[in-house]
Amino acid sequence: MKKKSKAITAMLIAFIFIAGAVVGYFIPEKIIKKQVETQAIDYFVQNDFSMPFQTFTTFTYENIIGNAVPWAKKYLDESVATNLENSVKEKYAYRYEAAIEGISSNEDIVGYLQKTGLIDEIKLSKEEILKKLSDLDTSATTIVPRSSFTKAYMNQAPDLLVRLPAEYEPIESVFVSFPILYPSQWKTHLALISAISKEATTIVLVPDVYWHKAVLLYLQKANLDLNNIRFAYVKTDDVWIRDYGPTSVITSNGGKAFIWNNYYEMYTSYAKLSADAASELGRYYDVPVYRVPLVVEGGNIISDGKGTVIMFDSVLKNNPDYDVEKLENVMKDYYGCNNLILLPSLKGELTGHVDMVVKFVDNDTLMVAESEPSFQWYQNFEDIADLLSKTKSSTGSNYRIIRMKLAQSGTDSERFWSYINSLTVNGSVVVPIFGVDEDNEALELYKQAMPGYNIVGVDMSNYPVGSVHCQTKEMFK
Repeated sequence: MKKKSKAITAMLIAFIFIAGAVVGYFIPEKIIKKQVETQAIDYFVQNDFSMPFQTFTTFTYENIIGNAVPWAKKYLDESVATNLENSVKEKYAYRYEAAIEGISSNEDIVGYLQKTGLIDEIKLSKEEILKKLSDLDTSATTIVPRSSFTKAYMNQAPDLLVRLPAEYEPIESVFVSFPILYPSQWKTHLALISAISKEATTIVLVPDVYWHKAVLLYLQKANLDLNNIRFAYVKTDDVWIRDYGPTSVITSNGGKAFIWNNYYEMYTSYAKLSADAASELGRYYDVPVYRVPLVVEGGNIISDGKGTVIMFDSVLKNNPDYDVEKLENVMKDYYGCNNLILLPSLKGELTGHVDMVVKFVDNDTLMVAESEPSFQWYQNFEDIADLLSKTKSSTGSNYRIIRMKLAQSGTDSERFWSYINSLTVNGSVVVPIFGVDEDNEALELYKQAMPGYNIVGVDMSNYPVGSVHCQTKEMFK
C-alpha cells in the first residue's frame, strides 16, 4: 500500500548528516543511537504527520525509519521505538482520543475543531459552530444502507462472467474517505471532492453522524454545491481508498458486484477498519461482495475494460504461494482479465503500485512516467515505456505511449510526485499538482493527450506519494 510518510526528505537529510559525522569522526555507537532517536522524534512530532498513527506499533516505526534510511535500522531497538511511539502519542493526544474513543457529541466536535485549528478555517466562533451543528439536518446527504447485512462470498468467485470496466467508461459515483484525523488535509479533500462532484456523485466516508456534521459544515462554509455529495458511515483507518475500497465489476447479466481484496498495509498493524470497508459498502448498495484469495491493493490494478489488466509483479512478491498461471486464473475469475500484463516493479519503491507509473488514456494509448536521468527509477521508466510500446492493445495495434514527466522534488526518491496518479471521471480528468513549475506543463500535456476532457488540477503537495488516484475509488454505472 501507499507507505506515505510525510516529508521524508527532512528525515533523510538529518540522517545523512549523521552518516557524514559517523564516517568522518567515528562517533561512538551509543551517541549515534541517541541522535537517531532524537532526529526521529523531532521528525514525527514537528511535522503534521498524515499516516494512520492510531494503528502504529513500535515495529511500525522501526520499519518506516529502516525503509527510509536502511543503514539506521541497526541503531533502532525497542527502547528507541517505544520513546518515539510515546512522543507521537503525546503530541497527537487529542487525535488518538478521537480515533480510539470516538466522538460522541457536538461539543466533542467543537473541541476537536478548536484543537486542530480547523475552527479558523471555518471562521465561526465555538458558540456559532455548536449552534449550527445542532441545527444541521443531515438527512438529505445521508445514504441509508439498502441491506441489513452483506452478501459476502469468501474466497469464492462470482458464478457469472465479470468485466472490470476502464476508468474512462461512465462512472456513477466515487468513494472518498475523508481525512478526519489529518486536519492539514481537510482543505486538500475539499478541493478533491469539489472537482469530482461536478462529474459524479461523491460518496464521502465518515465514521458517524457527528463527523458527518463536522465535514458537512466545513463543505458548506466553503460554498460547495452539496447536490452531488453524499455521506456513508463507514469507518476506515486512512485515506487511500483505492487500495482497500471495493472494486466494481459488471456481471454478464448486467448486474454489479464488488471485489473485496485482502488488504494489509505494510509497516502498520493490521488495518482492521480499512480492510473491512469493501464489505460494509456492499451492504450499503446491496450488491454481492466476493473476497478474492489474493493480497493485492487496488492501486496495482488498471484495466482497459476489454479484458486487459496491467499490474506490477510486486503482487507475486506479496503472494509467494502464487505463480503467474495461478495469478492469471484468479484475475480472470474475479476481474474478468484475459490478458494480464505484468511489469517489473520499481526496486525499493514504497507502494509497488502500477498506478504511479502507467495510466490508460484509451484502448490504444498509455501514459507512462518519465524522469530526469538522475532519478532513482529513470531506467525502469524507460524500460517500461519501451516494453509497452511493443505490446499489443485490445484492438491489435501496438500501444501508443505518451510520456509524462514527474515533478522534480530534489534528490528525494521517496517523494514520488507523479502526475500519472490522476482520476478520469466522466468528462473530467482530476490531476494532482504540487505547486511546482512542472504543474503547468503536465496540465497542458493532459489537454493535448485527452482533448474533450476538462482538466482539473488539485494541489496534492502535502502527500509525498499516493495522491488523486490513490485516494479515490469509482463505482461504474
